[in-house]
Amino acid sequence: MKHVKQKLKWFVTGAVVCIGILSCKSVTVNAAAAEYGLLVGNSSGHYTYYDLNGGKTTQRIEKSSGKVMVPVKKVSSYMSVLSYEYNWEQNKAAIKNKKNGKKIVLTKNSQYAYMYASKNAKVKKVKLSAKSYISSGSGALMADVKVFRYVFPKAAGYSFISTGDSEGKKKISQAYYNSPNLKSIIVYNPYKAVTSLPKADTVSFKSANELSSIVRLTIPEGYSLAQIADLTVKKGVCQSTKAFIKAANAVMPSSYWFLKDVKKTSARCFYLEGYLYPSTYEFYRNTAPEDVLAKILKNTGNQLTKAQEARAKELGYTLDQVLAIASIIEKEVSISTEQANVSSVLHNRLSSSEKLQCDATINYVEHYIKPYITGNKDRYNVYYNTYKCKALPSGPICNPGKKAIQAALYPNNTNYLFFCSSKKGKYYYSETYKEHQAIWEEIKNGLK
Repeated sequence: MKHVKQKLKWFVTGAVVCIGILSCKSVTVNAAAAEYGLLVGNSSGHYTYYDLNGGKTTQRIEKSSGKVMVPVKKVSSYMSVLSYEYNWEQNKAAIKNKKNGKKIVLTKNSQYAYMYASKNAKVKKVKLSAKSYISSGSGALMADVKVFRYVFPKAAGYSFISTGDSEGKKKISQAYYNSPNLKSIIVYNPYKAVTSLPKADTVSFKSANELSSIVRLTIPEGYSLAQIADLTVKKGVCQSTKAFIKAANAVMPSSYWFLKDVKKTSARCFYLEGYLYPSTYEFYRNTAPEDVLAKILKNTGNQLTKAQEARAKELGYTLDQVLAIASIIEKEVSISTEQANVSSVLHNRLSSSEKLQCDATINYVEHYIKPYITGNKDRYNVYYNTYKCKALPSGPICNPGKKAIQAALYPNNTNYLFFCSSKKGKYYYSETYKEHQAIWEEIKNGLK
């Protein structure tokens, strides 16, 4: 980190942790696999994402002869207005719209289907984009992705948006789907035309848990909420960073004892920052952000204790403020054995009404707030930048681990007001700015 030559400035060197068809059985997840999103609308206009990209026995979307194929029975079951029947003697399947009477009959290993506009209507032969077949992996009848539009009130009730073309990629990005492996999004609406791609933070996520792959996700100590949101998307647990952040900010304080003193104010950017406890978790792929957060917060409730809350009170702080101190320690100190000394510097400066002036808080605003918000990007500077705010930032700047929290609760007893570290990783502490400046000059000149 840079050294700022300014009276009473201190220098700290820190270091340190649609929608795509995914799934959630314990198998190795292939991060490079292409994923096809599946969105299904209901009569109320709400969309749900269903997970079909699972293991070998899962009815999943496949690509055959260059065509996208879907498991007809499974997808039909997601639309209550449709019925599905298969005649094994004739190797024929029938999809019927129970509301308007439209029906299409598919034949195994045939590219042709027969469409009935109503119960007594004359049959019409149609050619699909590919032959229907029984999947060797799941035993499901697979048919051309566009097959359902024949029984919809309007053919426009189907849409296929691909990342392979610039316009499709733009639409997917603007709708907040940001899984790196997402290839295309399939949208079905058996009630009305699809006029736009539903945004990821407005849909429900549903995973066929018993059929899906389990993902082990490790949250490193020091990761910010935004980094964790991105990580869940990268690992295929969630589909949208924005949806994850939105769900995090929607968590109710009354749901968890450790959040009771955390206020939702305009000064706090990410409400749960500091409370997503670093650990290794297992999730089903395509888990709803709310369920991911619930599992993490349950563990947080097991790790944080009433004794820690009482100790924070002894120090004159809330547990939330101690976590803010711990988060700065986590980001500023690369050697755990130095954390208690650095903690003493922070506590001493707070007690003496000196600004903390930690570079890590600037980095937090620039890298983990601004890229993830809209509107005035600078509005949180005064609340988190400790060169500007009088004391602690308005919330933690990352999610600290056990050692950093312990150091925040039990700082060493020193009179230090400054610290810095050399490129060799050695830490130096000072009680006065003059002494601190002298040490810093030696570090710059390679003498320490």
